[in-house]
Amino acid sequence: MFSLLQCWCCLLQEGQEKLHKKSKEILSAISLKITLSVVACLIYPIVLMSFKQMTDWIHSYARNLKEKTEDLKRERRLAEDLLHQMLPKSVAKQLRKCQKVEAENYDQVTIFFSDIVGFTSIAASCTPLQVVEMLNNLYVCFDTRIESYDVYKVSTWAEVKPGEKQNRTQSRCVRRKEFCISVQAAASPHTSG
Repeated sequence: MFSLLQCWCCLLQEGQEKLHKKSKEILSAISLKITLSVVACLIYPIVLMSFKQMTDWIHSYARNLKEKTEDLKRERRLAEDLLHQMLPKSVAKQLRKCQKVEAENYDQVTIFFSDIVGFTSIAASCTPLQVVEMLNNLYVCFDTRIESYDVYKVSTWAEVKPGEKQNRTQSRCVRRKEFCISVQAAASPHTSG
């Protein structure tokens, strides 16, 4: 009986040790899972906020990049317009392509000088705004005619000197006459006051 009791005590002690060991393992596993859950619950909002901030920054950067690209395109158009005002289109095109621009010789050229007859008295009888509007209208009219007659405008301070490009399809005299009549007819309403 003593040996049975001793065996039973050993089994009981062994069972308690196993139970104690198993409960420690379970408690460790539960503690680890709880700790990981708490850490995940704390980190998840931080990761979510970081992701949101990152996407907001990317959207802002893309919007800013789009605006800068539009500004760059607008500036490029202005630069090209300015280049076309200063140089003939063929020369400007070669310069944009970084090509060597060869000087061109023309056997004949026509230079047209224009002047607003009585400008001082016209300007004296108008308000400053009317003078600016009149000059602006004249320049727009002049530039339109220059485009339609394939003439190159050489601008200097307070003067405009268009030179006709060589044209083999029409008589040079006829083109000169048509250009002058067109400019004079267009400018006539402005000279009347």
